[in-house]
Amino acid sequence: MGHGEEVAEQLNPASPMDSLPDDLLVQILSFLPTKQAVSTSVLAKRWRVLFASTHNFSFESYFFCHPRNNKRYKYETSEVMRKRFNDFVDKTLSFQIQGGKNLKKFSLELCKYYKVDEGDIDRWICYALEHSVSELHLCTYLFWSISIPSKVFTSTTLVKMSLRFLNFPRVPPDTYLPALKVLIFDSMCFEDSEFSDVFLPACPALEDLTIQGYTSSRKFPFVISNKTIKKLSVSYSCDDDDDDDDSIKILFDTPNVVDFYYLGYLGAKSPSPQCRMDSLAKAKLNLCFLEDYKGEVVNGANMQSGTDVTDLISGIRNVKTFHLTSSAVKVNFSSKKQGWKSLFPRLLRRSPNLKTLVLSGLDCFPCKRHRFTWIPRNNQINMLRIIKYQGYKSELKHIRHFLLKMECLEVLQVYVAASVNGLKKKQLKEDLLNLPAASSNLKIQVM
Repeated sequence: MGHGEEVAEQLNPASPMDSLPDDLLVQILSFLPTKQAVSTSVLAKRWRVLFASTHNFSFESYFFCHPRNNKRYKYETSEVMRKRFNDFVDKTLSFQIQGGKNLKKFSLELCKYYKVDEGDIDRWICYALEHSVSELHLCTYLFWSISIPSKVFTSTTLVKMSLRFLNFPRVPPDTYLPALKVLIFDSMCFEDSEFSDVFLPACPALEDLTIQGYTSSRKFPFVISNKTIKKLSVSYSCDDDDDDDDSIKILFDTPNVVDFYYLGYLGAKSPSPQCRMDSLAKAKLNLCFLEDYKGEVVNGANMQSGTDVTDLISGIRNVKTFHLTSSAVKVNFSSKKQGWKSLFPRLLRRSPNLKTLVLSGLDCFPCKRHRFTWIPRNNQINMLRIIKYQGYKSELKHIRHFLLKMECLEVLQVYVAASVNGLKKKQLKEDLLNLPAASSNLKIQVM
C-alpha cells in the first residue's frame, strides 16, 4: 500500500475525523504534501470538495521520478515520468481554478531525476502569482540550474519567498516587492552587486532575511543595508584559494536587527564582517576555520594566525543573549592574532546588558595558569549555559572562574556530551555542584 493510500485509509469516512467541521479538515489537508491530500478525494464526495478548497499546494517530483518510488512504472522513460508529474500538477491546479479562490502557499521541489521543461515551470509559477499567492517556495536538485519568471520580481502579494539552487537572472530594474516580509535564499548567486543595490531596496517591508550557502568570487562587496530587517541569518563562505589580495568587503548595515545568526568560514584572507546593529538583542556566532571545512589536516597555530574577527566582535553590542558555538569558542579563545585576551572581553565590555551567555565546546582550548577570560566586574549575566560538556579539568576550571566572576548569576545549565556514560555523568554533576560561586542565588542544573 502506498503512502497516499495509507493517508486515505486513516482519513476514511467512518473515522472520528468525518465528524469534524469542513474548515478544520481543510486545514488538516493543507499540511499534507499535495499528492497525499489528493488521495483523500477518493474517500467520498465530501472529501473531493474539501480538497478543492485547500489554499496550499506542495508539488515534489521526487514521488514520481525517483526510481525507488517508481516500481509500479519501472520501465517508464524519464520523459514519461515527467509527463505523469506534469499531468498531476496541471490536473490538481484545475481543481483550484474551479474553486475560484486565491492561493496561500505554492511549493515546487524538483529532484535531479526530473527532466526539466522550463516552460512548464514558468507556467505553474505564473499561475500561482496570478492567483495572489502569498508564500512561494522553489527548490531544485537538478544537475543544471533553472531560471525563474520575471513576474516574481514584481509581485504585490508575496509575503514569504524561499529560493534554493536557482539561476538568479539579472534583477529587473522595475523590481518591487512591497508585501515581502520573509526572504530565504539558499545556494544562490547574484550578478555583480545587484542583491544589495537593486533587490534589497525593492523590498520596503522586509523583516526576516536568511541567506545560506552564499558564495562570492571576491569581485564585488557583499553588503546588506536595510533599516526594516529585524531578523538576519547569514551563512557565508568564499574561495580562500583566490590569489587576489583584495578581500571582499562584508558589511551588515542593519540598525534594527534584534536577532542575528552568522556562520562564517575563516581563512588567511577571509574578510571580517563589519556590523552596524544598534538594536541587537540576540546573537549567535558559528565561526569555522576554512581549512577544517575543507577537511584538511593543518597546523592549528599557523592556521589561526591569519584569522581576524575583530570587526565582527566589535560590531556586536548591547546584546542580551549571546551564543558562541564550539568552533566560535575555538576562534575567540585560541586565535594567535587577537584571541581570548581581547576578543571575548571586548564583546563583554560592549554588552553591559548581557543576561544569557551560551558557550559550546569549552574543551576546544587548554587552561593554563592565570589564562582565564576577563569578566567585567559589573556584568549582569544571570544565565550561563554550557553545551557539549566533556568534564575535562580545563572545562571545570573555566566554569569555576565564570561562577566566581558572575555575581548576578542565577542559573548554570550544563549539557553533558552524549558520549559521556551514566556513571561519569554522575561524577561530573557532583564536581559542578561543589564549585564555589559569587552568587548566593545560584542554581546548577546538569542535563
